[in-house]
Amino acid sequence: MSDKSGDASITLADLDARLREVEALQELILHILSTTKPLDGLLEHYGATESQEQAFYRLLDEVATRASGPEQDRPTFKYFAAQIRGIFPALRGDGEFIGLVIATLKLERPAYRGLHAYTVAQGWPTQALADPNVELDHDILHVHGPARDPDQ
Repeated sequence: MSDKSGDASITLADLDARLREVEALQELILHILSTTKPLDGLLEHYGATESQEQAFYRLLDEVATRASGPEQDRPTFKYFAAQIRGIFPALRGDGEFIGLVIATLKLERPAYRGLHAYTVAQGWPTQALADPNVELDHDILHVHGPARDPDQ
């Protein structure tokens, strides 16, 4: 009988090298795509005004910061959805929009890719698809002072 473990380790090493190469290409593609500002394109497609864009990016920056902070301060999907709907009231019935925002975060600049990873780990894409019109408290949309998360 011949020893096949040597062949298997060569094959595994070859596969590992190929995987590293694919991962490097993926990072390069993500970097190139991020220079096209895909979130800007998405917002333009949905007809966002300049003030809505500014509020949207402020929200993403806040949520990204909170997502990497202390656990008790991390945002929930319900909070994120409420804030998005507050910025874009005309999109209230469009559940696809939040899902597209979350998906597009992966193609954005590195800070938002980290936010994308957080949203996936928390199950936000599934929540957006399962209940795109989640019932929200109206007072969440009119917060004065620091934003508060209704689930905390």
